[in-house]
Amino acid sequence: METYDVVQKLQRFITDHDLPKTDIALYGIKCPYCGKSDRIRELEDPNELEGIIDPEDIKTYSDCCVALSLSMGSLGVCKFCQNPLRISVKGGKAEAIA
Repeated sequence: METYDVVQKLQRFITDHDLPKTDIALYGIKCPYCGKSDRIRELEDPNELEGIIDPEDIKTYSDCCVALSLSMGSLGVCKFCQNPLRISVKGGKAEAIA
């Protein structure tokens, strides 16, 4: 599956399941799409959602995460514009997933 298709699928999944479930903003990390720096949230690991989301849905989410696997950083979302992002918490930055 193309990266664009995976990102679109992940974006729909995030919206449909109201992710992330933990609402902790990563202040100071700026969204590359909308420029907001107080709305970035880190997405949970699929294993953290067991018992909260249907197992089939967790598999879909896990497949998206694996397809977009990152060597450094993690996946996140801007809760203002709803775009999935690559996040480097230590580096203090968010990048568009290309």
